[in-house]
Amino acid sequence: MAALRAPEPGEESVGALVVRLRTDIERIVRAEAALIQLRLTTALQVVKAAGIGLLAALLLAAGGFGALVAGGVLLLAVSIPAWIAAFAIGGGLLVVATVVAAVELRVLGRGIGESLSGGIIRG
Repeated sequence: MAALRAPEPGEESVGALVVRLRTDIERIVRAEAALIQLRLTTALQVVKAAGIGLLAALLLAAGGFGALVAGGVLLLAVSIPAWIAAFAIGGGLLVVATVVAAVELRVLGRGIGESLSGGIIRG
């Protein structure tokens, strides 16, 4: 039979080790949560800063596109009445927008379907 011995002064009991392990794990989890929060906050600040610039660029692009459309109508109005030219240019843009929207909706539907069925991540 093995004899029980008293722990030496430098040794910790199993209970003390478990308590210390639990404390260390709690500290690590808190530190990781704080790090994730810091990273998300920083990422949101970057997105916000870039978003303002992108919004300005989008507004400028919309103005430029409007000017190009008006120029196209004026150019086409040389050979046909202006109201027909405006309808032709506007109708063409609506057709292109409809095709792009249909394609994107199809891509979106497939992407959502695959992500919900687990088709993207394979283990």
